Amino acid sequence: MPASIDDRALVERLWRDSLDLGIMAVDFADGYVLQAIAHVVASMGGSLFIDAGAGIGFSTYWIIKGVSSGCQGGCRVVAIEYLRGRLERLASNVKTMGEEAGVRVEAVSADALDYISGLGAESIDYVFVDIEKESYPLMLRLLEARLSRKGVAIFHNAFHPRPPEEFFQALSRGPWITSTIPTSAGIVVAVRK
Repeated sequence: MPASIDDRALVERLWRDSLDLGIMAVDFADGYVLQAIAHVVASMGGSLFIDAGAGIGFSTYWIIKGVSSGCQGGCRVVAIEYLRGRLERLASNVKTMGEEAGVRVEAVSADALDYISGLGAESIDYVFVDIEKESYPLMLRLLEARLSRKGVAIFHNAFHPRPPEEFFQALSRGPWITSTIPTSAGIVVAVRK
C-alpha cells in the first residue's frame, strides 16, 4: 500500500494560499468528504480520479490523501485548472503531494469540459467538479457516458453559490442516484443507476 500524506502544515498552507489568491477553496469539512469518498472508490479498484477546478491544489490534497490510503494499484489523479496563472503552482503542489503519497498525479491546464469530453466511455471512477456553476448541467451530461459503473461524481456548491435549476432537474430525471451532503456550501454526490 502506498504511503499516505498527512501534513497539517501543508494543507493549512494550501488553504491560506488559495484564499490569498482569491480562490474560493472548499472548506475542511468538504475536504474530509472528498477524502472519504476517494478512499472508498480507490478501495473498490477505481483508477482515474479527477479534480475539475483544482485551483492550486487544496481540494486535490484531500483526493490524493483518500486515494493513497485505498489504492489497489495503478491509481492516477488528474488536477485540472483552467487559469494558466495557477498552473505552475498547482503542478508544484501536486507533484510534492503525489510523491509523498506514492500516487501518480498530473496537473493539466485545460477547460474541464473539454478535457472530460475527450475521455472514453466509462473511464472516470471519481470526479470532483468545482467549475463555473452554469457549466454543471453540461458537465453532468458529459459524465453520463464517461463515469464508470463504480464511479462517483461530486459537485461542489449545492447550496451556495447554487448551480442553475437545470442541473438539479437533470439529476432528478437522468440516470442518477444522488445525495446532498449538508456542508456549508453543500456537496451533491451522484452515481449512475
